[in-house]
Parts: sequence; structure tokens; C-alpha cells
Amino acid sequence: MLRLRVRIERVDGKASVEVVGVANSGFVGLEPEVLVPTRIANELRLSELGEPEVHTKVAGDGRELELLRYRGAVRVYVVTEDRVEGPVVSDVLVAPRARYILLNDKLLSKLRIVLLDFGEGIWCFRDELGKKERRSV
Repeated sequence: MLRLRVRIERVDGKASVEVVGVANSGFVGLEPEVLVPTRIANELRLSELGEPEVHTKVAGDGRELELLRYRGAVRVYVVTEDRVEGPVVSDVLVAPRARYILLNDKLLSKLRIVLLDFGEGIWCFRDELGKKERRSV
């Protein structure tokens, strides 16, 4: 599993969190999306940005999940020991029962993440391909 240290900040800059997010290429979308548990949405005070819309996603087991979506609500950065990549403006999906923060395929692509080894969690930024390998946090 690839875990990345990410900073998620509201687009207005009034709140931010630094957390570990899971890169999940199976979490697909048309736009960059980050899925967060309710407690992270509360820390970011997303409700101050207006009413979310209800959004339906299909889980890996085929179940339909109703989530709250805040469109274009945050900027997401990947934070490493030697650089910060981003920001990427992203939608936020709030999943009350989520245990992990998930980064979807479009967000990972915009953050220029290349996964080199799934099992070992080895990755790099696109401009480091063949030059540097990084490890999951």
C-alpha cells in the first residue's frame, strides 16, 4: 500500500491538516478527489464553504455509497523530506465510516506520483523516474 504525507488546505486558506493519505488508483473519478472521514471534514470546517451535494460512488464490492461532495474545496500537496508537490485543487468526498484518507487516480496524476512497486510502496515523482525511489510513509 502506498501512503503519502499530504497537506490538505481549504481553497480560502482558513484551515489545513497534514495527514497520511492512501494512493488508490482503483478510486477513479473524472476530477481530482480526496475522500476523507467526517473528523477531517470537521477539522477543515468544510461546512463553512456552503452546502455539499450528495454524490454516489460505487464501491469495489458493487455497493452504492452516498457521500457528501464539496466541489473544488481544497488544495492538496504531497509533502516529502526534500520537496512539496502541489497544489492541486480537488473535490472533497466525505465518508462518515472511512478509516483512511484516499487519493483518487486523477489527483495522483496531477500530483505527478508514479508507483514503482505496489507491494513495497516504492514510488517517485514523474520527474524523478529512473533517478530516485521513495518509500511509503
